[in-house]
Amino acid sequence: MIEGLHAGTTLPVLERSLQYMSARHRLLTNNLANIETPGFRPMDVSPKAFHAALRDAIDAGQTEKDGSISFDGSAPVAVTEEGMVLKPEVLAENIMFHDGNDRSVERIMQKITENVYTYRLASQMLRNRFDSISMAIRERF
Repeated sequence: MIEGLHAGTTLPVLERSLQYMSARHRLLTNNLANIETPGFRPMDVSPKAFHAALRDAIDAGQTEKDGSISFDGSAPVAVTEEGMVLKPEVLAENIMFHDGNDRSVERIMQKITENVYTYRLASQMLRNRFDSISMAIRERF
């Protein structure tokens, strides 16, 4: 019975989404920390690419025994025992400066802000799901 609670798609999708956003936040803050480093190139894993890989994994039924979602080798992310590992790409969306850096503080801060708000939304959805499960258990006993 308890195993079935995790077998649906809601909890595994929220779990992988939170892992992705946490790993992406570390990557984006690294971009911000190195904004003045000569030759540093910002990197990211697009949310669209992650969501496409997540959708493909769900459609293909790529789940582990515990109900968690796994990704194939072509996905922009990988799941290890330590957590989610991103496979970022170098961003070439800004003007290149003479020091070899293509920095844009505004763009990095925008991505961090979007990521934080999306993380908060997903964590609230997960909290609501657990509250529903908890309420169902309390009503039963």
